[in-house]
Amino acid sequence: MIQRLLKLENTFSLSKAAIIVGFFALLSRLVGLLRDRLFASTFGAGDTLDVYYAAFRVPDFVFNLLILGTLSVAFIPVFTELLYTDEQKAYKNANTILNFSFLVMGAVSLLLMFAAEPLTKLLVPGFEGEKFQHTVTLTRLFLLSPVIFTLSNVFTSILNAQKKFLIVGLAPILYNCGIIFGLLLLYPRFGLIGLGYGVIIGAILHLVVQIPEAAKNGYRWRPVIDLKDKSLRKIGKLFIPRIFGLDNSQISLIIGSIVGSILASGSIAVYNLANNLQTVPLGVFAISIAVASFPVMSEFYAKKDEPSFVKTLGTSIVKILFFMVPISILILIFRAYIVRLAFGAGNFGWQDTILTFNTLGIFSFSLFAQSLSPLLARAFYARHNTITPVTINLLVMAVNAGLAYYLGKTFGITGVAAAFSVASVLSAGLLFFILRVNLGKAFSDQKSAYLINFDNLISHSLLKIAASSIIMGSVGYGLLYGVEKFVNTHTGLGLLIQAGLAASIAVIVYLMAASYLKLSQADVILAKLKSYVSK
Repeated sequence: MIQRLLKLENTFSLSKAAIIVGFFALLSRLVGLLRDRLFASTFGAGDTLDVYYAAFRVPDFVFNLLILGTLSVAFIPVFTELLYTDEQKAYKNANTILNFSFLVMGAVSLLLMFAAEPLTKLLVPGFEGEKFQHTVTLTRLFLLSPVIFTLSNVFTSILNAQKKFLIVGLAPILYNCGIIFGLLLLYPRFGLIGLGYGVIIGAILHLVVQIPEAAKNGYRWRPVIDLKDKSLRKIGKLFIPRIFGLDNSQISLIIGSIVGSILASGSIAVYNLANNLQTVPLGVFAISIAVASFPVMSEFYAKKDEPSFVKTLGTSIVKILFFMVPISILILIFRAYIVRLAFGAGNFGWQDTILTFNTLGIFSFSLFAQSLSPLLARAFYARHNTITPVTINLLVMAVNAGLAYYLGKTFGITGVAAAFSVASVLSAGLLFFILRVNLGKAFSDQKSAYLINFDNLISHSLLKIAASSIIMGSVGYGLLYGVEKFVNTHTGLGLLIQAGLAASIAVIVYLMAASYLKLSQADVILAKLKSYVSK
């Protein structure tokens, strides 16, 4: 399988890149689900998991604010442009970014370690006593991870810009393996701090695995920081506004911790577990397509090839909707089965299960919007425009925070999830509308046919996807209760057979309906399935 993926990577196309990214995203999410199941069964939705997830909030916030989704989206377009003009200068620029960002993140993390106690009090105001102190201790240890991930993210950006996705996809899997190692082997010996050691080991593995591939493709580390580099200033212009555009999904985790800390014990754990479940299809389909599309759109914009840019964007949107709309419906219908099969073991009780699948169901309503936002934001970044998505994101963050506070007090942690869903739909809607307006300005009247094709492709495809998904959902819901008579739903195997059979037939119905409505994505998948069956 790995050899096939290497061949795909060496003959680049957007679809092949998305397959590589999606394959490793799926593996990473599956390992992540195993990680979450082990945590849930070991601790249940209670104080320990609340502490563990809450301790990530400060380290994750500073990393996401300064590096993830910030440095990379500013660095890749400029680095890509330099690769076409002066490769030596491109790598010099990369070394400047690597060295400078490492020093800055190291200093920031050190300062935050000293300020961990007041910051923790701010982010989890409802924690007290031993629960609070454990959160502070883990937070300080976890603050090592942003420093490591800063280095790792630069290598990820270099490899992504060169359309090398294989090793990049392997890195998150190793990160999760490190966390599992900490839970199974270090926690029994060292207690909660052992979980922290596992996180740091995973972060180191995430970094180390990418270095040889970057070196193979021409990168050499040099102790240089050229602050006079014009390209660095160009990155800075894209980077600085992006600092204020932290993704709504990351803000929602902070809001979930703040509000969840004053709710019942285990609320933070429930929110994070449900969120982790919904991010499985997000990572496999939506993020993989967005990541693969980003360097391609950046390249077309650098070449002033607007028609190819619009075509890439349109086909990427349709691909995401083709997968994510039916998945949203399946998650809504099968949410109880998903949670019971994923976490229903050990100390994870029935009340934990109910609260988690209710939260997951609310997330599912906005899954299509969450899927589009990363791609739409990257379309702006590829055009060297960070101001627009940042402005939209600030508005969405305010809506999310206000609704979460009100709905959280009224409906508990499910209310916080509802606030996030509303904010996600608002974000995707605004991003698409403004991007479409901007694209209209980029074309002359003679080229407007490209935008007409873009609009028709999305609108017609969406109608077909929605119709096929409704048929699929009706079949899946009916089969779920039809199969129930023939299996023992009190066992995990029975639940798996019931849900698996109903979902599998529903998916086939979706593909057949989509093929009948002439959605090319369905024809490709059905052809692959037929070839496997005929072997």
